[in-house]
Amino acid sequence: MCGIFGVIGKADLELAHRVARGMYHRGPDDSGTWIDTTHTPVTLVNTRLAIIDLSEAGHMPMLSHNREVAITYNGEVYNFPEIRSDLEKLGYTFLSNSDTEVILTAYQHWGDACVERFRGMFAFLIWDVKKQKLFAARDRLGIKPLYWSMVGDDLILGSELKTILASGLIAPTMNYQALHHYLTFYAVPPPLTMIENVHSLLPGYCLTWEKGAVSVKQYWDLPVMTSSDSQYTKLDEVETKLELRRLLEESIKLRMVSDVPVGAFLSGGVDSSAVVALMARLTGDRLKTFSVGYDIAGKSMDERYYAELVAKRYDTEHNEIVISGTEVAAQLSNFVCAMDQPTGDGLNTYLVSRATSNHVKVALSGLGGDELFAGYRQYRYLMNAESISRTWNRAPKVAKSLGRTFFAGLSKLSGRPALAEVPEWLESSFLNRYLRTRTLFNEESKTALYRSGMLERQSVIVPSIDLLDNYLNCDEHDYIMKVTRLELKSYMSHMLLRDTDATSMSHSLEVRVPLIDHKLVEFAANIPSSMKLGNSYVGKLAGPTKVVLTDTLEDVLPKQILNRKKQGFFMPVGSWMLNDLEPIVSEALSSDTVSRRGIFDSGAVSRLRSDFENGTESYMKVWALLMLELWQREFID
Repeated sequence: MCGIFGVIGKADLELAHRVARGMYHRGPDDSGTWIDTTHTPVTLVNTRLAIIDLSEAGHMPMLSHNREVAITYNGEVYNFPEIRSDLEKLGYTFLSNSDTEVILTAYQHWGDACVERFRGMFAFLIWDVKKQKLFAARDRLGIKPLYWSMVGDDLILGSELKTILASGLIAPTMNYQALHHYLTFYAVPPPLTMIENVHSLLPGYCLTWEKGAVSVKQYWDLPVMTSSDSQYTKLDEVETKLELRRLLEESIKLRMVSDVPVGAFLSGGVDSSAVVALMARLTGDRLKTFSVGYDIAGKSMDERYYAELVAKRYDTEHNEIVISGTEVAAQLSNFVCAMDQPTGDGLNTYLVSRATSNHVKVALSGLGGDELFAGYRQYRYLMNAESISRTWNRAPKVAKSLGRTFFAGLSKLSGRPALAEVPEWLESSFLNRYLRTRTLFNEESKTALYRSGMLERQSVIVPSIDLLDNYLNCDEHDYIMKVTRLELKSYMSHMLLRDTDATSMSHSLEVRVPLIDHKLVEFAANIPSSMKLGNSYVGKLAGPTKVVLTDTLEDVLPKQILNRKKQGFFMPVGSWMLNDLEPIVSEALSSDTVSRRGIFDSGAVSRLRSDFENGTESYMKVWALLMLELWQREFID
């Protein structure tokens, strides 16, 4: 795991040293620079967190034996021994035991197609001296980040926005289109970043620079399977569970390969508990596990009881991190700097990573299980909404008119304005309904929030729903898989994975995510919806989730874990904002501060704060604005 940087068009040692200092946290064990002036000036930089082959032989940037190809690389390719064996049979020799050398040699033999053979998480830059060409790629699910920008004739690439800005080649200018979408999604959706003219390479994409031109190409996508093209669709329920268990164990075993100690996050939910249980069964060593808990402010959200059940069953060396509002207030500026882009999430991962990094260099996480196996309530909600919508749209005009009158009256009687919107909701598209489940500010509320004239500064405003439309596949008709596709490509990619990388690597901790191994993802895409939500899932607004996963784990997890009601991961942020963080919120979102910043209407922000303080609005909108203001102070000002 490392920090990587490259610039095509400059050979500059001072620049390289400046960038290396800016990404030291991503790789404190070693750093290196490679400069080439053969024809096109090139600078490659690496800061290394040594996980596999800790010797000098794993130093980066690494050159091929013939010195015609150089690489700087971040991540882990877990199947590198298998690829290495294939290459050795073809006559190649190796000087190290690192996956870096395997990637480099694979590129020499297979060219750009080498990326299709890699199984893991990665972002790398390869400079081909002979062809005067750059080849860069990012892993299929977007676990490892890669940012890039063209400045004049120069191409700049790096692991973080901080890395790009540390070069001094990019001005820290706010991207207002990205800000517009941040307000919708609680995170910045790629390929946008919050810095103007800096792009995020999308998951499953590669980038090529040749003769001054950049091209971007997709090499992988979540498959849309039919009965004719899937090896898995003929499996019955028993066979499906056996294959799922095999893939889970295989994925976890691969991610336990390391030359340094490996631990695990343990929240007490099914996903992290499954990872810990299978890790314990696959290793002879005593595991180190890590859980987050809260003081009295977050007592109702504390899941340590469930985490302890699993820790005791598998005799792990269990560590509990108890978080208080006082600690959050003290760490907030460090967190904002670490997260690289504003986000509504990530604080929990930042704090647990901070504690975990004192014990291990690598930790496995259960991230991805809810997205892959229909764990969130919106899966059932959206599937049933589609059925109700079809019935509504077939109804006569008279019936629809009566329905509108009924919901309008019910709204007034109950004091719940949202009920009057039910007919509109029924007549909207699937994508509109999905967006409502993941929207912080809708387009109307964003317009009301902006200061007068702010929209004019954004030139062309692209509605946030247009970004989601690009993720859908018109050949996909299963509504559970449609939601899965959107969750994997938006919520998980934009927020969960990006935040996990930024916050964990700020503490020099590598987090591995076995539940979204791409082979496991491809298999899960074929599992029927009835197996994920139960055979009688149609028409029910509530019920079990992730049924196929929990059934597969019956022999390894306590019944209290398997049978507990789904509980999302929450932190008592709202309580902290009213107490320990109140001085920070009041200063950062005061009328004077908001007016000076010139983006939002100070009255609108004051009303949001009042609604939150009065208990009529959740903390999330105010928290999003707070994170944005604090981020601008660190990265723009």
